[in-house]
Amino acid sequence: MNRRQFSLLLALSLLAGLVGGILASQFFLGTPVLAEKKAGPARVIIAEEFRLVDKEGKILSTWGMYAGGPGIVLFNKNGQFRAVFSLTSPEEGPVLTFADNKGNHRAIVGLGAERQPYVTLRDQTGKERISLSLDDDGDPYLALYDQAENERAILGTVDFTKLKRTGTIEKRSVSSLVLLGKDGQITWKTP
Repeated sequence: MNRRQFSLLLALSLLAGLVGGILASQFFLGTPVLAEKKAGPARVIIAEEFRLVDKEGKILSTWGMYAGGPGIVLFNKNGQFRAVFSLTSPEEGPVLTFADNKGNHRAIVGLGAERQPYVTLRDQTGKERISLSLDDDGDPYLALYDQAENERAILGTVDFTKLKRTGTIEKRSVSSLVLLGKDGQITWKTP
């Protein structure tokens, strides 16, 4: 083999190796990723419910759609309902509810249908015992209830047309205090 044949063989070998390398990289390695952007976290996640669970798989919180609208529910380590933040209906505003160890709603804070704020405290049987709110004019109203959920004492604006069984049409001032008997009749009031 002379020098010219050797040079030609060397050039053909290099060319064949280059072509073989290019073809092999196309078939076996795929397309090179040189200028692609890094994949980041999804910006929007769509779901009907999310569940937060502990290491054992117990549900600690749910975010989802409930009867009246969206809500976030919190459970204790035993799986008992303890609190919920929700929209109860399109007409009502947001409501924050706290429950005792038995799941009974004990304290409720929210906005009513007319967007008036309210706070309700209930006893262990779920009966309303204290209510603090603003009326339609923005005047304060604090009511105390007996075990049968009858109003017994009212501090603040009182619209007697709304009281049970009084038949009286009168709106009291913000500074008024009214005490009611078991029959729902006024037993004492000032001013």
